[in-house]
Amino acid sequence: MNHPTLVPDDTDTGTSRAEQVGSGPPEPSRHVLLWWLHGATRLLLAVMLLFNGVIKLGLWQFGHPDVGEALIALGEMSPMGLLSRMVGFSPLFQLLAGLAEVGASVALIWRRTVVFGALVSTASMTFVLVLNLGYDMPAKQLAIALLVMSLVILAPWAKRIVVAIIGDGPVPAAVRPRLFRSERPQRLARVIAPVTGLVVLMATGLSVAAAQPTSSIDESLPSGVWRAPADDSAQGSSWEDVALGNIRTDGAATAQVRLRDGSLLTGTYVREGNTLTLTLRPLQQPGQSALQYARTPAETVDLAYAADGDDRLTLSGDQDLALERDANGSLLFDRGFTWKIRADDPFER
Repeated sequence: MNHPTLVPDDTDTGTSRAEQVGSGPPEPSRHVLLWWLHGATRLLLAVMLLFNGVIKLGLWQFGHPDVGEALIALGEMSPMGLLSRMVGFSPLFQLLAGLAEVGASVALIWRRTVVFGALVSTASMTFVLVLNLGYDMPAKQLAIALLVMSLVILAPWAKRIVVAIIGDGPVPAAVRPRLFRSERPQRLARVIAPVTGLVVLMATGLSVAAAQPTSSIDESLPSGVWRAPADDSAQGSSWEDVALGNIRTDGAATAQVRLRDGSLLTGTYVREGNTLTLTLRPLQQPGQSALQYARTPAETVDLAYAADGDDRLTLSGDQDLALERDANGSLLFDRGFTWKIRADDPFER
């Protein structure tokens, strides 16, 4: 059985061919320019990967499952909403995806790990593109651009990678990026370039993390899913079901209201003492952009609430109704995600 033969790579010893045999012939100017463009692509891709990775590691991109979204039915969701909720329910998925992107970003900074970083980036962006296409996400073009950038970075080592995988013939020596025609500034670039790239990545990561909203979990009343009793049709309220979230982002948590006519209102609520202020809109419609939806008039509802134990809630103010806790309506959020082995068996419904 024939095995690939590795051609000795002088770069593995840290000494270039030019240093071994003298200054060597100068690098053609067009090659130097291409390496500068290659380096700029590496840095840009690294920054974009780091941004995407940090917001995944912090669970900011897809967020946490919130019981305030419990009322929307599967058939009412868009494919994008379905994917966002599915990924949000798996912190493990988000952490692994974030580690892959952050790891690829850092690997792209150093010459000896650039191929590994570009390979991880290529695999990651291929997977992201498939998800974006399969679930009608809006970032298809961005995923394609990042995938193309990853392949561009791999291009100088493409033959080496293919031969190493196929295993037919000797593996070509690794290509060394050259930013300067002469050797002295080239040696300085080997130190300055990765340090500069690492500083840029650190500044990017810190700024992204600092720009994210603050969040906290408050599972006290009135959070949960509440339903009007079946025999209260005599009440004058147009509301039937209410879901109030327990994850507060900059002070506001998610809220949904199912009306008696079957339509759904969604938005947020703020609690101050025993007073709730809800800001609600109908669901975003097909063909309506996110900006248009954000500009649609929102209904503001001010309510006072009183709890009778943990299972009964009375709302008064702009709406007057008595509600009972619907424990079955929040099972998805109550069960949630756990790192532990469950005592009961998983079940599908």
